[in-house]
Amino acid sequence: MLDSAQPRDYNHPPAWQQPRRRWRLGLAIFMILLLAGGIFVGSKIVAFAEKILEGPDNHLSLRDFFMGSDKQLQGEEDGQIRILLMGIGGKGHDGGTLTDTMILATLNLKDDQPEVTLVSIPRDLVVEIAGTTEYRKINSAYALGELGDKHRGAAMAVATVEKFLDVKIPYYGVVDFRGFEKIIDDLGGVDLVVDQSFTDSYYPDKKDGYLPPLTFEAGPQHMDGARALQFVRSRHGSAGEGSDFARSRRQQKIVKAVKDKAVSLKVATNLGLISRLMDDLSDHLRTNMQPFELKRLYDLARDLANENISSAALDNSAGLLCDRIEEETAAYQLIPCEGLGQYGAIREFVKNQAVAPPLLSEAATVEIQNASKIEGLGQRVKERVALSTLTITTANFRGTAEFSESVIYDNTRGAKLKTLKYLQDKLDLRVAGSPFPLATAGKPDFVIVVAGDLNK
Repeated sequence: MLDSAQPRDYNHPPAWQQPRRRWRLGLAIFMILLLAGGIFVGSKIVAFAEKILEGPDNHLSLRDFFMGSDKQLQGEEDGQIRILLMGIGGKGHDGGTLTDTMILATLNLKDDQPEVTLVSIPRDLVVEIAGTTEYRKINSAYALGELGDKHRGAAMAVATVEKFLDVKIPYYGVVDFRGFEKIIDDLGGVDLVVDQSFTDSYYPDKKDGYLPPLTFEAGPQHMDGARALQFVRSRHGSAGEGSDFARSRRQQKIVKAVKDKAVSLKVATNLGLISRLMDDLSDHLRTNMQPFELKRLYDLARDLANENISSAALDNSAGLLCDRIEEETAAYQLIPCEGLGQYGAIREFVKNQAVAPPLLSEAATVEIQNASKIEGLGQRVKERVALSTLTITTANFRGTAEFSESVIYDNTRGAKLKTLKYLQDKLDLRVAGSPFPLATAGKPDFVIVVAGDLNK
């Protein structure tokens, strides 16, 4: 179904616009293939690059891929390189220029080992579109930039996310449904575990109707390209799988499965597979990264370890987003729980993700107990430390003693030092000399007792 806020001519773009609109969903996968596979081999890459690279001068030679690869990428000096990965519609699909997927990928270089964080942005989130004073669903930004003869979809989408998250995003990439399917099929399919069974009775076909009900059973699955696309696109699944948040989790699951399959196939030395990937993706992928920048990205991240890749989604689990029904159109929307146009908590959450990968292995749980008389202070502290790798709950303080200052109780007795250091750095609190002595809602690794000193 089309976004209710889209301009009327999105569904039927003129023929001359079609080639620029046939990209979608798997750019994150392609970038990971670049990192894992080293697709910089042989002169065939020149023809491939001339098709996928956007910019004023895309006339290339093989030398361009190796000359200048020692130049720094934008953001490298500060230790964070950001790429906005977008999936848009294409020929034969409704809402051809609405971004179905937005993932902010950040390569973090501040420590000895490179780390990648992927943050999914839900398509139904209402934000102020860059260059306008209008609030619309974020998935319309690309489409608005493509109207008429502007061809500024990627630029407008990037500018909108930059404004929304208050970060600089120098690079982008886009790929389409067909390219997504071909990546999976060229790899021989992917293997993953479906977390729970669900059925979607309203999955669209290509004839303005629906396919027979699709069912995904819980457990290990092998998926070809078509099945994987259905898995990540499904919007009406049962068992809670019909939300944007569930779709984001499934998309990230596929990204990791493709990365694992690419590594297992040793893409860097499989020249036949490299050739097929370039043939299949040349008409389905666009990026503004120049050849030396792609090479530099590969050189920086070639040794990226699985444990240093973390995923997160902007969702309602941390109290960041709330849903509503728009009064005039009855359209479903997501807005910041702080209020329309209020992005403080969301920006803090995204900023925190840069430290998420090192904490991934500890999988710590945190309980925040509000010992102050300040309503909502525990929730605000939760928003300050929220991470995709932490499970955080809030509760009222269960003791009777008064606390003049906040404190962290380490129930692990030093077993999860990375998480403890993160909490200390974020809140600037002392650590109690013993585990938490009172009742808790669960069995948390850490208890933060919040007093009035954190009301800032």
